[in-house]
Amino acid sequence: MAEAEKRPEPTPGKGKAFFDRADQVAESGNWDFAIQLYLEGIRREPANLDRGHVPLRDVGLKRKMQGGKSAGLLEQLKRRGGKEPVEALVNAEYLLSKNPGKLGHMVSLFKAARKVEDRGLIRWICDLLLESMRQAKRPNKHICVMLAEAYADIEEFSSAVQVCDLAVRAYPNDAALADKAKDLSARDTIKQGRYDGETSFVESVRDMEKQVELAQQDQLAQSRTFIEREIDKARSEYESNPSVPGKIDGLVDALLKLEEEGYENTAVDVLRRGYADTKQYRFKMRMDDVKVRQMKREINRLRQQGDQQASLEAARKLLGFELGMYAEQASQYPTDLSIKFELGRRQLIAGQVDEAIASLQQAQRDPKRRILATTLLGKGFARKGWHREAVETFQRALELEPGEERAKELHYDLGESLEATQEHEKALEHFSHVAQMDYNYRDVRERIEALRKKIDSGPGEAGASP
Repeated sequence: MAEAEKRPEPTPGKGKAFFDRADQVAESGNWDFAIQLYLEGIRREPANLDRGHVPLRDVGLKRKMQGGKSAGLLEQLKRRGGKEPVEALVNAEYLLSKNPGKLGHMVSLFKAARKVEDRGLIRWICDLLLESMRQAKRPNKHICVMLAEAYADIEEFSSAVQVCDLAVRAYPNDAALADKAKDLSARDTIKQGRYDGETSFVESVRDMEKQVELAQQDQLAQSRTFIEREIDKARSEYESNPSVPGKIDGLVDALLKLEEEGYENTAVDVLRRGYADTKQYRFKMRMDDVKVRQMKREINRLRQQGDQQASLEAARKLLGFELGMYAEQASQYPTDLSIKFELGRRQLIAGQVDEAIASLQQAQRDPKRRILATTLLGKGFARKGWHREAVETFQRALELEPGEERAKELHYDLGESLEATQEHEKALEHFSHVAQMDYNYRDVRERIEALRKKIDSGPGEAGASP
């Protein structure tokens, strides 16, 4: 019998035995076994929130707090998607339970939940993602739009408006986002204003245009006008105490929300005065950050105009500015590994390979950036022609269990360095691994075919070292 035929059909009540046993096991602290049991219950009752998804999330969080590890790369590949909606849902829940804070796993669960087409389940995962966006330093625009549309599909317009407002505050100059927010706000207003029996349907329809207009006005007030009021308030507080760091930060934060050059230049002036008055270097860092923001915006403008030569020259200027900026910051904060990482990345781009290697060797001690710093360090060795060191460094990065995209990149880089050392069979293994993950990744197919010809053409060539 085929595997798909052996799987139990989702039926209400069929998961009870698994849910009951999972609750008992969870009380004993055997998190991994409890997760398995909850997943078996969800496989049979995919829409059961109270007995399945909610307690499973609680177990995943407790497991993580006690040091439970995330799913490894092979597990992630094995649990990627699924042929049937319920299988995809179970796989997504498994990965999220092993790493409950991983945004990518939440998005996978969200997509799986929509395929299951249960309103309560969709609302639950949407609420999880909305809370994640609220806690983020800057919410992901794509995810916010995705959530807003999902909420709208189930007619939860109030929540759709909330997530859209969150995105509009983070991206105030995005016209399409502002239009979506206005539309959702109007739909929410219309839904709440439906006739209640005392008002006729015709009268309700006649009032719709007025409701839409009022909703749009409300939305506009929450964007630019609201921010301008914040600026005025922050300016007043700053002018009364211009040397107080908190007042400086408050005015600068407000000025930067609109992402307009005039306001940004005013923010730079405020920061320059603050740096002169307080001698706090962090104000100089914020000045540089504003400059980088403006330079990046200019690059995007030139690209949109199709002026590739000018945009390339602007990008070179940005790289030069950032090299000097991070070098200065590194001298001010020699133990800040995040600065070492940013400096090393720019040095590598600029072709300053020896300097990049030195910076990235320090940066890889930072747990938050260890995988990427180690990856870039390997690229630095490879660019220098030290492929033995590159191979060992890439292997160390893979041992850190990176995500799928980073793993593909590392296997590909490993293949390149192994090919450079004439270890063709080992190189072929890594290129083959990439192809199995993503058949269209870069030129991996051509690499594999060329290596197989080399291996077949000469005995002793494969695996030989120079």
